[in-house]
Amino acid sequence: MAICNTVVPIKSASGSISYKSQSQDEDALVNAASCLHMVLTSKTGNFLDMNFNGLVLRYEILDTLEFTSDRKCMSVVVRDCQNGRIMLLSKGADEAIFPCISSEQQVRPVVEAVEHFAQLGLRTLCLAWRDLKEDEYRDWSIMYKEASSSLIDREWKVAEVCQQLEHNLELLGATAIEDRLQDGVPETIETLRKAGINFWMLTGDKQNTAIQIALLCNFISPEPEGQLLLIQGKNLDEVSRSLERVLLTMRISSTEHKDVAFIVDGWTLEIILKHHYEAFTDLAMLSRTAICCRVTPSQKAQLVELLKACDYRTLAIGDGGNDVRMIQEAHIGVGISGREGLQAARAADFSIGKFRFLKRLILVHGRYSYNRTAFLSQYSFYKSLLICFIQIFFSFVSGVSGTSLFNSFSLMAYNVFYTSVPVLMSVLDKDLSERTVMQHPQILFYCQAGRLLNPSTFAGWFGRSLFHAAVVFLVTIHAYSNEKSEMEELSMVALSGCIWLQAFVITLETNSFTILQHAAIWGNLIAFYVINFIVSTIPWAGMYTIMFRVCKQPAYWLTMLAIIILGMGPITALKYFRYTYRSSAINILQQLERSQPNTHSNPNLEAPIKNMEREVSPLSVTHPKSSKASVYEPLLCESPSTKRAAGVAAFDFLQASPSRLSIIYSRSKNN
Repeated sequence: MAICNTVVPIKSASGSISYKSQSQDEDALVNAASCLHMVLTSKTGNFLDMNFNGLVLRYEILDTLEFTSDRKCMSVVVRDCQNGRIMLLSKGADEAIFPCISSEQQVRPVVEAVEHFAQLGLRTLCLAWRDLKEDEYRDWSIMYKEASSSLIDREWKVAEVCQQLEHNLELLGATAIEDRLQDGVPETIETLRKAGINFWMLTGDKQNTAIQIALLCNFISPEPEGQLLLIQGKNLDEVSRSLERVLLTMRISSTEHKDVAFIVDGWTLEIILKHHYEAFTDLAMLSRTAICCRVTPSQKAQLVELLKACDYRTLAIGDGGNDVRMIQEAHIGVGISGREGLQAARAADFSIGKFRFLKRLILVHGRYSYNRTAFLSQYSFYKSLLICFIQIFFSFVSGVSGTSLFNSFSLMAYNVFYTSVPVLMSVLDKDLSERTVMQHPQILFYCQAGRLLNPSTFAGWFGRSLFHAAVVFLVTIHAYSNEKSEMEELSMVALSGCIWLQAFVITLETNSFTILQHAAIWGNLIAFYVINFIVSTIPWAGMYTIMFRVCKQPAYWLTMLAIIILGMGPITALKYFRYTYRSSAINILQQLERSQPNTHSNPNLEAPIKNMEREVSPLSVTHPKSSKASVYEPLLCESPSTKRAAGVAAFDFLQASPSRLSIIYSRSKNN
């Protein structure tokens, strides 16, 4: 516990010793050893000093056999400087240590202890050791150095050489570590489930430990509300039969809207991905919840890739180095910065300090970002198409001569100055308050269904640009048909109509106003006239005195008024009709917010939310839990003769679980 680790002791000026480690498990083991009077005091080069009841012991670290996800264990070769004795100290998962134990030793008490600890949701490690002879170590060290310096298949050769040394070990015992659950994890998972997000738990823990973790954080429901299906087998045939039964049961349960999940271990998953990829893909599309235990980092990445191949949108979250490949493979990677280090946070798209912050990241920031991006992208097309359609209309009037209605300065300033600032302020727009969004996560269904950004909404903005272009062009042409005006004046009137329309369009589409938004919208309109007045004073600018002459004409201001009324009137009437008589759930919540802005607990929201759930339920690939009684089905295991007793202990609700939790949420493209 105190020697077989990568912990670095740090001694303060007061004499107290603290430990720095990349793994919180090693940190816990070293602190536990110090509580048992075996204190790691210093590490200098290859030597470390121990203090055992006042007696200083020194050991030389000869070689370190690093932990890998394939070996699932770590070993060190040390020499006792007191007597020259060479020892191999190993620690790792039970499935990696038990096969290396000498056949003469009884391991049943330790096996039972490990199973008991796993039932309690604790993370277990087994400890073993053996003496090494000088000649044996010398010969092995030569092979280890050759394998470590190999340029081809280095990892495989190193693992093979390590296996030659890790045998005939003497089992010392097992340790159990409680990695406590962070605050808010169950509530976060429950809230995100209401938003239509499916969860997969990918962990390297034992099966029983993973089940207890899932129960404690509301990842799965205990019986009789929930059902856990086990995919397991000792060979290909048993795995195939187990997978077929689970797939059949999942299909039956999907029609009953039952809360059903499946669990699979890493060894079984390797067989499934190799021989039954299509069947497992079908199972993945039917499952809202899955638990994959004893999986390697590469298997985590393979599962994310599988879900992406099913046209799901994936988000992977983790806090350790083992989660990096999974995070990088997902569409969105979120890393939790904490005691596990910063590897996951550095490799992720987003970094958060606690798991519970994921709820705010998705529901608040994610939803606001989607709404703003949808508006910004479609509005950008709208304002560009508006000026293009006016040019097209003018080309028919000018006999398709190629003459441009607008001069080069107006076209450049149109996108750079006149229309860019107001739309950038859309990043401050909020259709609903953060409190309302957090209270009613079901409204995320609208984002998942693409209600704000889809071909129909794009067609609406396309039609709006065509309609506004027709209004601006026809009103301008008819207003100045009898006037002896230059084409530059006609161009300025049409450009002014576009700017006025876009100011009112942004005002109509904005849900919440701030001082900055008002300043951007109306200040930009004032800036339009200021810029053109300045340019009109420059003789060689091609617009000399144009703005002064136009603004003195009453027809100009009457034309602007006519363009605003004809352009915005039908759109405003249609928006009012939809808001009043064809209200969506979001519109209802907006009305309730405005009628009761200072109410923190609003009982009147219950009825609108029920209507919203009925409205958006067809949009989700997942269905709410049915109120029907659950149909009894046994927990599926590795063989048909296996009885349900194998799953009874797995559903005991016990108080222990770790904070290291890797999840994937996904959404179908049909959602």
